[in-house]
Amino acid sequence: MSAPKILSVDDSRMIHTLINKGFAPYDVQMVFANNGAEGLEVAAREKPDVILLDVTMPVMDGVECLGKLKADPALKDIPVIMLTAEAGKENVLKIAKMGVRDYIVKPFTEANVIDRVSRLVTLNPKSAAPAPAPVKAAAPAAKKARTANDALKILVVDEHPAIAESIAKAVFKRGWKVVSCPGPAEAQPHIATTVAADETPDAILVSLAFPGKGALKFYQSVRMNPALKSVPLLGLSVKTATFDQNEAKETGYVAILTKPLELGELPDRVARAMDLDITPIFYSSEGDCQVVTIPQDLSETGSVDLTRQSRKKIADFVNAGFAKLIIDLNGVSKFEIPIIRTVASIIHECNTLGIEWRVVGDDPDLSNLPTIISTNLKVAALKELPNPFPNTAPLEVHANRAAAAAAF
Repeated sequence: MSAPKILSVDDSRMIHTLINKGFAPYDVQMVFANNGAEGLEVAAREKPDVILLDVTMPVMDGVECLGKLKADPALKDIPVIMLTAEAGKENVLKIAKMGVRDYIVKPFTEANVIDRVSRLVTLNPKSAAPAPAPVKAAAPAAKKARTANDALKILVVDEHPAIAESIAKAVFKRGWKVVSCPGPAEAQPHIATTVAADETPDAILVSLAFPGKGALKFYQSVRMNPALKSVPLLGLSVKTATFDQNEAKETGYVAILTKPLELGELPDRVARAMDLDITPIFYSSEGDCQVVTIPQDLSETGSVDLTRQSRKKIADFVNAGFAKLIIDLNGVSKFEIPIIRTVASIIHECNTLGIEWRVVGDDPDLSNLPTIISTNLKVAALKELPNPFPNTAPLEVHANRAAAAAAF
């Protein structure tokens, strides 16, 4: 079987570099295009097995390119994975309707892309000889996907102790451990090849302000340890240091967290960089009901990722034989965009898959949820979401989970 061919269509050289580096260990053919128009030409000529397509590009954007791909009988069956920046997340529903196979939210890691593409084509390491016929043998145990509830270790390398302290407080409720170092030299023992596997960091946050390109050199030191090859590095920088930020991204930093840090967003930004499953934070089981608890302090990043991951979570419920979901909004009194997005999307998914749902809450205004959601879906950040309510009739809200479960 010939090596799969992957077409990357993006106007960012940094993205091409990241993707090319990610697939370097695998027996694949990489081809590239810088905009949608070039992408169509290359796709017609090369007939790739998978297309990685950016949404926002000059000349022809990804949405228009996707439409033309799907309209071409010779190209319409090629699976497409869209790459969309967080600012372009409103396009997700539009591209889903157009037949996109999957999407990845920027910033992403090499591991994110490898994982998504490996679901569509077989990726063989370059050193591995192709096996003529699979032989039944005891398969190694699959590595358990990490979740945001796992006991994870975050290494913070920053010259200011207050930064590490604030990060530690921000991730405390996740149960994550923070180890801080004032500089790259002091951090070397934590990334050395002699460090035990259970002591290596799961994510590394590094100040970009160290002199002599210290953050860039530290990145290279990290990557010299094979055990840390897939550990994401995030840069810490003041907003105005755009040159340092761009240089860090070119080097391989997966995201930049700007100071002053948005501590409410930080745990979810780090979780996204680690490609964690965050649903265990919010979902639980009670009897024959599944429960999703939405907190008032749900962050924008957390909302986007929870919305995306909930689609699979709810589908898994159906496959497992569950058909009841309790949406627990106790403590929610302000309906801001993150909460509206998440609740509307979950209810829509339940309606689509035929799952019954009930709402629990202690705020009197919750009965007006259909009106609240219908009104707010007009704002730019939510306008692509479908309205899960056929009308704005008051919603029955239950005082507690037991009452909601009894109402099914």
